[in-house]
Amino acid sequence: MKCVIIGGIAAGLSAASQIKRQSPEAEVIVLEKSGDVSYAACGMPYNLFFKEKPVEKLYAIPLDTIRSERGVDYRLYQEVTRIDADGKRVDVTDLKSGKIYSEPYDFLVYATGNTAIRLDYPGFDGSDVFYFRTLEDTRRAKEFLYRNPPAKVLLIGAGYTNLEVADVLTNMKLTPVIIEKAPVILPAFCEEVRNKVMEKARAKGIELLTGVDVEEKVGRQVKTSAGTFEADMVVVAAGARPNTALFAAAGGELGVAGAVKVDRYLRTNLDGVFSGGDCAEHYVRQLGLNSYFPLGPTANKQGRVIGNNICNPGRMMQFWGIDQTAVFKFFDYTIATTGLSERQLQTLNKDVVKVVVDGPTRGEFPGGGTIRIVLLCEKGSGLLLGCQMVGEDVVAKRLDVLATAIYKNMTVFEIAELDLSYSPPYAPVWDPILVAANVAVKKV
Repeated sequence: MKCVIIGGIAAGLSAASQIKRQSPEAEVIVLEKSGDVSYAACGMPYNLFFKEKPVEKLYAIPLDTIRSERGVDYRLYQEVTRIDADGKRVDVTDLKSGKIYSEPYDFLVYATGNTAIRLDYPGFDGSDVFYFRTLEDTRRAKEFLYRNPPAKVLLIGAGYTNLEVADVLTNMKLTPVIIEKAPVILPAFCEEVRNKVMEKARAKGIELLTGVDVEEKVGRQVKTSAGTFEADMVVVAAGARPNTALFAAAGGELGVAGAVKVDRYLRTNLDGVFSGGDCAEHYVRQLGLNSYFPLGPTANKQGRVIGNNICNPGRMMQFWGIDQTAVFKFFDYTIATTGLSERQLQTLNKDVVKVVVDGPTRGEFPGGGTIRIVLLCEKGSGLLLGCQMVGEDVVAKRLDVLATAIYKNMTVFEIAELDLSYSPPYAPVWDPILVAANVAVKKV
């Protein structure tokens, strides 16, 4: 059995490793366009802060280990230019030597990730404009920052990435300005969470403007509908698109958000071709259908399922799906979400009870903070549909408790009875989760 994998960052390497684990005799070739092996992309903004720490520290596993211990033929600087789905082969260009060759396959895994949305306005092709999507982007930004530290930085886009970048830059004694095209930041979050993030930005002296259209960049000046901003460095994080042009050109069917359309087994419409990660759709359990919610853990899980299904065609396993759980840091705040958002629930016409509770994260013990918990529950049944949190101290792990509750279809009646741990260094007698659940019980 010969398996060719296009893309070796998250889903691709996970699939390759699983195939070799279950079928050691299989020939597995990974074709990676960049010069980097699988890495933790979410760590890129934080790596900027550490001048002496190379970006290669973000590698998930060394190349030699992938090749020697896992037995994967992992090739760097290999660009696949065409998929011949009928002939079951791919055309490849070695970007180092210029060599062009074809590689036949029995199974193909399409794991090309996504691509940063680039601004096509005049002036945004300069060396002082950065797109934070790949490890090479991080190298360029880091080298620029430390070679000639900028006096003014403009961040275009107010999603997870640029909020994290703003945090890092502020700790580097830079005060960025953030502009966002949409009328609000973090549209998947409810107003009660967004407001806390905006308050934190103001407290840190960061100017954050929404509803701003970019017009052009002339030298250090970025002209927008909100006026002209001076910037020695511009970081654009305006979203990403699934990297699917190669797949579509081969006759592959696209689905939600232009991502590769897959079934529950992560098969595509092309014979012997599977897809996963940031280029493919993601099954959302609560919706019972595919969506697009690209995150590293999902990519790795999908890769593992793909590897299993290639090795076991007679007993394939379904990708069990996601509950849209995500978290990020903004200064001393943790912002987290799981389940369906308020906007999604509005489109589904659900009868929803919304509960917002503020409380302490610890008992009478130093070092604690406050947390805001938002519960979205079904009227009557009390079924937990979604949860969002923002606050200091222990937030993410509390969010994980409710992510588990959503996975198990728990109601707020059941959540209110959870036997959660108590000790002043870790929680009040009534954990904020239990307080929020008990308030919800009275309202549903």
